Amino acid sequence: MRLELDAPSSAWVRVPTDLPSEHGEAWADEALEGVRRRHPDASAEQLAAVRQLVLRARDGLLPGAAVGLLYLPEPRPFGLLVSIGVSEPEAVEGSLVRALLGEAELVGRPIVDPVEVPAIGSGISVRCLFAPAAADRKPAAGLAYLLQGERATVRVMASPAPQELVAHAAPSLGKIVASLRLVD
Repeated sequence: MRLELDAPSSAWVRVPTDLPSEHGEAWADEALEGVRRRHPDASAEQLAAVRQLVLRARDGLLPGAAVGLLYLPEPRPFGLLVSIGVSEPEAVEGSLVRALLGEAELVGRPIVDPVEVPAIGSGISVRCLFAPAAADRKPAAGLAYLLQGERATVRVMASPAPQELVAHAAPSLGKIVASLRLVD
């Protein structure tokens, strides 16, 4: 079973989950070329910083991710990494939010909305603020989806990121989630 999706803009870069490490540099160059095309006025220094972010993206994916995505809206090292996992259908007991976020310490209550993806099933989207690790830091924002259907359970997890980045990426990530489909 394979997961397919449609990215609504070229700001989303697919992060390979099964690429041999010797091909990582070539993949990073290809991803960087997309940034260069979208932002032809980007400086060499900006592009070098983005390239480092791109190179680290593969290591930041959650274990077992079937699909990885990196949102790069600007020519600077400011991106949102998304891991998408697919498993056999599983019954989630209790809170879907807890099944998605675990025991993460949050600031306030998460915003939970129902989601229906015709090709996968129904579930929830969760937007939240994670408690900062240090007293002088701002809380990081989180965005995640849990979808359950007859054929699979799908988890979409964005890495904790600045609130403005998550807010900027959320509408297009919602479109990506709506496009998810399983292929045999």
